[in-house]
Amino acid sequence: ILVDTVWALSYLTDGGNEQIQMVIDSGVVPFLVPLLSHQEVKVQTAALRAVGNIVTGTDEQTQVVLNCDVLSHFPNLLSHPKEKINKEAVWFLSNITAGNQQQVQAVIDAGLIPMIIHQLAKGDFGTQKEAAWAISNLTISGRKDQVEYLVQQNVIPPFCNLLSVKDSQVVQVVLDGLKNILIMAGDEASTIAEIIEECGGLEKIEVLQQHENEDIYKLAFEIIDQYFSGDDIDEDPSLIPEATQGGTYNFEPTANLQTKEFNF
Repeated sequence: ILVDTVWALSYLTDGGNEQIQMVIDSGVVPFLVPLLSHQEVKVQTAALRAVGNIVTGTDEQTQVVLNCDVLSHFPNLLSHPKEKINKEAVWFLSNITAGNQQQVQAVIDAGLIPMIIHQLAKGDFGTQKEAAWAISNLTISGRKDQVEYLVQQNVIPPFCNLLSVKDSQVVQVVLDGLKNILIMAGDEASTIAEIIEECGGLEKIEVLQQHENEDIYKLAFEIIDQYFSGDDIDEDPSLIPEATQGGTYNFEPTANLQTKEFNF
């Protein structure tokens, strides 16, 4: 009965903000949130979908869920053996990182950013896609120090990796996020540009200038034009690739990307 009841709530919350408000007003949310740690996966899945639908509502509606200590359930959901749960958990968090700056901070304070980045790097494609949204949303909603924290957690290499996928929507979400990070960095943009170049991101962005999607090729062109052209880049000889047979390039793996400190 529990599973059916929770699924019923998830269908109700799927009908827009007014229906979300009706569910909130019923007082059920504090009883729904603990089900995220229920021993039965079916109950967890249904509860995750229901609270996930609620946080697609307004910031105020999202806050009702956050006030029930919902984020404490997420370390387990993000490391759950079932990929479907990982994906829905990251989807939930992408709606929190699209909220206000206090809500973004709650995700940071709960220690969930490294876990989102782990899914960005290692999750299956559906989960990576949600993680790209979660990161990109944070670059739009977040404060400068919150975006800086993302960079310190080494988000850029796995983020750039998704620039070579076939899914145009993902590519655009990543380009938007990278552009936002570069804008936020201000005077430190050259440091960010260096990381993007070192992890192979620049090559991918260059290729995207030939993309069939107009939004993508324009974004790629803008990023290169503003941050990677002209004399503002000091060529680091250790980063110049050696050509190998077949015209591919080898980058020396000695460049350790994790040692840089940022102060935007």
